[in-house]
Amino acid sequence: MTDDREVRHDLRGSARVNPTVAALMRRGFDSQTANDIRALRLTLADLKQRDDPALEQLGLSASQIAAVREGGRPPIPFDTLVQVLWANRSSCCVCRNFDRAIILHHIVPWSRSLDHDAANLAVLCLEHHARAHRTGTLEQNLGAAQLRAFKQKWEEEVRHLDPKAILDATRVDGHHWWWFNHVRILEMAQRLGIDLTRRVNFVSVAARGWVDGRGQISERHLQSPYMYVGGDGIILYDYMREVAEEVWARTTIFNLSDDLDPGFLRRVVQPGDLILVQGRHSFKSLNREVSGPGQACAVQRQANRVRITFTIDRWEAVANSSWSAWLYGTQHAASILRVVHIEPGEQLHLQCTGIAIGSALQGLSTRHYYSATWPSSVDEEVEEGGEA
Repeated sequence: MTDDREVRHDLRGSARVNPTVAALMRRGFDSQTANDIRALRLTLADLKQRDDPALEQLGLSASQIAAVREGGRPPIPFDTLVQVLWANRSSCCVCRNFDRAIILHHIVPWSRSLDHDAANLAVLCLEHHARAHRTGTLEQNLGAAQLRAFKQKWEEEVRHLDPKAILDATRVDGHHWWWFNHVRILEMAQRLGIDLTRRVNFVSVAARGWVDGRGQISERHLQSPYMYVGGDGIILYDYMREVAEEVWARTTIFNLSDDLDPGFLRRVVQPGDLILVQGRHSFKSLNREVSGPGQACAVQRQANRVRITFTIDRWEAVANSSWSAWLYGTQHAASILRVVHIEPGEQLHLQCTGIAIGSALQGLSTRHYYSATWPSSVDEEVEEGGEA
């Protein structure tokens, strides 16, 4: 394995995986100790250069000193560490307390399994980690079967945290969607078995000819500047918003607003994932069409060596203000996208299909249900493991 080295990331922003913390947690450190070392501006390379008494003065245990010296088990692979922490949102799968320090625990001990696979790793707080190692009555212990059950249940529930937070944010006063990909949203609703004719606003939009008898968008206003032209466009907006919110409530959406880091995203995002990204979006017309379908516009969100691109048809704007102002130039927005292709490299490129665009959502840029295990700040010198 390549020696750990110090690197400088001037544009890391709020990337979740801090390499110094990751390098230590891969070696069995808990997140609190790892963050304390990071706060001292020390790296794993620095620790290796110190003698044992100096490491003891930092509060390191004998097992932690052995891990620094590479005398214990091999480090958990970086990709596995990231995947397990992401799947558990860096919180204990037993108590689910986001404020507690955590550690990666081998469900079947490493000494017996020699297994660093994600299926054999549970995220535990220090209290429940101690219980997992305790010998005593069955009520006091956390055995392998119990840990697997806690882990499975928590990872299933975690997948609903982002959609719930997104829906809560979209329902506050002042939030407004600017654009919908009507075909894709209605296709998703059909695949989920949602009966469009039973939506609250179906009768109203059908009576005005906005949708057909199955709830699908009718061809209307094809020669108009944008789809929602007319005083009753608000009824179609209410219908589409209701359908979209029900789709998202039943779908896993990953909020990546804090995670625009190529090293992190290439390990957790896959084609087909639904993601939410908010921040500065740029809009660029691809032709001179100003009415009817086909008003193609390229959209880009770029930060921290991550580039996210997709194309929209401005004709699907939901209001005149969206069509004439918000979907132009540079705007602070929130977009829901489906990842189509991931182009790796020093600058990671996510090619996506746009699902919806709206005004920026309050409270999602820094999510209250995440622990502070992984943030790093701008211009911070960090230590990065060779595998990372």
